[in-house]
Amino acid sequence: MKPNVMTMMGLTIVVVLAIVLLHKLSTRAKLGKYQRRNLMTENEREFFGRLLTALPEHLIFPQVAMTAIIEASSTDRDRAYRDRLRIAQQRVDYLVCSHRGDIVVVIELDDKTHDPEKDHVRDKRLLQAGIRTIRFQSRNKPTHALIRAVVLPQPLPTLES
Repeated sequence: MKPNVMTMMGLTIVVVLAIVLLHKLSTRAKLGKYQRRNLMTENEREFFGRLLTALPEHLIFPQVAMTAIIEASSTDRDRAYRDRLRIAQQRVDYLVCSHRGDIVVVIELDDKTHDPEKDHVRDKRLLQAGIRTIRFQSRNKPTHALIRAVVLPQPLPTLES
């Protein structure tokens, strides 16, 4: 009788271990596998520093999801869903805001990977939502003064002045 009890205990232990192992494997599969990545490339970090120096009275956020700053406005549910999908995976390089959090402008740092036609469509979508986009070339980065002048243009003098 004792061998049967020992056999049953052994089988029970094996089954419990198998269940625990399968549970761990299924949990890992659901969780996926991830690693840290840098928010910006070295080139983008350098330009971020230029923006911070040129616009000290503003908040500057790198790599902002477009869905955080614009949304689909169609009253047709299907169309609104498709419009959301068009921007779901897109990010802007830099979002410049006032200290209150109001959006001032989006700044893009274009390099050879940018597609001018796709960029034009992105810019039009942002403009439709009332957000201006400024594009600078990565190979020919602007000075602090030029960044400031382009982002914060001075009003034209009036005839009354």
